[in-house]
Amino acid sequence: MGNTPPVVALIHATPASVAPAHAAFAADFADARLWNLLDDHLISEAEAAGGLTADLHQRMHTLLRYAVNGGADAILLTCSMYGPAARDFAPDATIPVLASDQALFDEVDRLAAQRITVLGPVRTGVDDTVARLREHLSTDPAITGSVIDGARAATTARDHQALERAVVDATLSAQAGADLILLGQFSISPAQPAAQRAVTVPVLSPPQLAAQRLRRHFTGATA
Repeated sequence: MGNTPPVVALIHATPASVAPAHAAFAADFADARLWNLLDDHLISEAEAAGGLTADLHQRMHTLLRYAVNGGADAILLTCSMYGPAARDFAPDATIPVLASDQALFDEVDRLAAQRITVLGPVRTGVDDTVARLREHLSTDPAITGSVIDGARAATTARDHQALERAVVDATLSAQAGADLILLGQFSISPAQPAAQRAVTVPVLSPPQLAAQRLRRHFTGATA
């Protein structure tokens, strides 16, 4: 990593992802210098269009190029729906470019769970995560997706207690049919510790795994 801390550009599609991303890096890669880029219309426009359109895909590529040209040493998207844009951009980039859930999906593949439940705040995002996870895995587990009642309202209101209650309730409902539970979006990841305490199956969320992935890249650490 050298004497200069790496600059990690965080590209956000909602303000609700900023704090969870920063918390993950504070815990797992505190030496990184974080640079926030926000286009807060990206999610609403993708939801209105029913998914990622060609125009939105290119808009994300514009942000990715801006981060590269601005001196970022790595880029992490914090919106799961824009993962395909990161995946398409990464091969030609000279720096690491990670989709929000790339490290999460790799960990799911490593764990090889047979029954996976994806939880998220909105149906569009849940369905998108489930579809991309199926494509990513080397095995063929049963994957289901559920929307967490009240999660979006709680994140919008920045009501952490309400978010925890909503996520814990959804996790408790999911555990009987799952070997592994995923909190699919950065915005609900602050409730991961409470959700994990409530159930015996593993509960994973993307920010921590992404921060750990980048720390290993820059420091050579193996854990």
